[in-house]
Amino acid sequence: MVAALVAEGASDSAPNTGELSLAKQVLLADPDLRFDPYAVLVRFKACATAEERDEAIAKVGGCVQRTFELVPGLVKIEIVGSVENAIDTLSPLNSIEYAEPDFVVRPDSVIPNDPNFNQLWGMRNTGQMVNSDPGVAGADTRSTEAWGVRTGDANFVVAIIDSGTNLSHPDLAANLWTNSGEIAGNGVDDDLNGYVDDTKGWDFFGHDNNPSDGGHGTHTAGIVGAVGNNGIGVTGVAWSCKLMVLRFIGPTGGFTSDAILAIQYAVRKNVRVSNNSWGGSSFSNSLHDAIHEAADSNHLFVTSAGNSGLNNDVTPYYPAAYNSSNIISVASTDNNDARAASSNYGYISCDLGAPGVNIYSTYGSSYSFMSGTSMASPHVAGTAALVFIQNPSWSYLEVKARILATVRPIPSLQGAWQSGGILNTAAALGVAAPPPNTAPVVTITAPTANGSFVEGAAVTFCGSAADAEDGSRTDHMTWTSNLQGQFGVGGVFSVTTLRVGTHVITATAADTAGLSASQTRTITITALSVPIAPISPSVTRSGTTANVAWRDRSNNETGFQIRRERRIGGQWTGQIIVGIVGANVQSYANTGLTAGTYRYSIRAVNGSSTSAWTTWVSVSIP
Repeated sequence: MVAALVAEGASDSAPNTGELSLAKQVLLADPDLRFDPYAVLVRFKACATAEERDEAIAKVGGCVQRTFELVPGLVKIEIVGSVENAIDTLSPLNSIEYAEPDFVVRPDSVIPNDPNFNQLWGMRNTGQMVNSDPGVAGADTRSTEAWGVRTGDANFVVAIIDSGTNLSHPDLAANLWTNSGEIAGNGVDDDLNGYVDDTKGWDFFGHDNNPSDGGHGTHTAGIVGAVGNNGIGVTGVAWSCKLMVLRFIGPTGGFTSDAILAIQYAVRKNVRVSNNSWGGSSFSNSLHDAIHEAADSNHLFVTSAGNSGLNNDVTPYYPAAYNSSNIISVASTDNNDARAASSNYGYISCDLGAPGVNIYSTYGSSYSFMSGTSMASPHVAGTAALVFIQNPSWSYLEVKARILATVRPIPSLQGAWQSGGILNTAAALGVAAPPPNTAPVVTITAPTANGSFVEGAAVTFCGSAADAEDGSRTDHMTWTSNLQGQFGVGGVFSVTTLRVGTHVITATAADTAGLSASQTRTITITALSVPIAPISPSVTRSGTTANVAWRDRSNNETGFQIRRERRIGGQWTGQIIVGIVGANVQSYANTGLTAGTYRYSIRAVNGSSTSAWTTWVSVSIP
């Protein structure tokens, strides 16, 4: 099922349904629609002949609605009958690589209850109040430090693939991309890209040249590139850039095929970064292939991890969970450097965190406050733009690696996603490179150095491990002995099983990067003196119970062992230890015996030392 994560007010006005395809009219009427009910996406194999393609299309009574140059062989086919039947018919054909639904995807955000908050804590957090919640100073992206080096480039383009953007917003208008290859209003496709008068981008949902919308896409655009230092409103991560507006999401979602067209549009125009704050739970081969092919054009695809609070490694959310190397998957964090409760995560499928709670940005013709991984993703997209601008010859892999290598590591986020940290825009630009990773500092506080302990006594071990980057690693400490190997884990525990001898004790701890450190301490375990054997053994019967008794003569035993044999065929056999009792105890009841003759003897024990056995005493059970 496709996740229904729809931003409230994602569109300021409903499009004219008379100009929309039947599938999009259905989508507007059914907010929970999973896929286009009238078409499928099909990728033909490279070896498929024209005859095989025509035959396949005819089998579902269809016709080709559109082709996708970005993904060779991919087409959208209008069908007769159900989507399920069409896929079942097409999938087994040798000419077809795959056939699948044209899934609906939706924005990854929600509007919070208080729209009046106007503090950009994600850029600079001084500990200010956020909805009556004080933040932690420094829990931000260090953007103000980054701007001392670079604020953007008026020629660098970032594609906002979303629900559209308000083209007349006073804090965005100066940073909107203009298609230099198109002459506005002449009704001609001047740049021959298939779109007429696409001067500001394209609306793939409404299929026109006006991708304007005041909702979700306007908010994400403002985070990426609202005009900075202009005396009004807010600022984006990149003060100066060009925002290419590509609308494919309507009020209730958008189709995968239109998302692919938007990606294709951006790639054709050599756009190197796109922000994609949307997704769903259905795997689409077509979308995966489109993103993968975009990598060949050095395109970095920044996307939100989703807002279900789930582990994307276990319950994938797409496109964030695709394995394409040009994807950066972004989780949401709050103003205390914690993962937002609603944010998806995943050590394999999620890359880093970024501010996504209570984010103030452009909305409608003004400003508003929104939360979600939709807001986290554009922080990273804006940073990627700055890194590309600073390093114009870099590949998307180099930009991605720089962003992930310079996060602020947060101990509580280790394991939540690959980098274990939060976006650090300044460090990505080399302004505040993270400190070198250091090994933990391990300290043993107990037992005392060169201490001596009697065998069997409880020896308490106590220590700590502190790491400058990862915090406390005490719980991960391992304790080993040169005589016995590993015998304990953690900061405090006791052991009674150390053998006699001189032990070199080593406490070791490693950090999340694998650096380790240790401290050693030598102690001695001395043998206990041999206890005196008990005397006067006796045994009596009570039903099927043998009551064994003896006299204790030792003052240093830790307990007594009772052994037993049985008389069978004229011989005593089957010797076993049937019981162990504590120090100073002088009796033992061996219950549940079957008919036969039994004999018993007893000895005192003290650690590994034992006394001699007493003489045997016997009893018969009728």
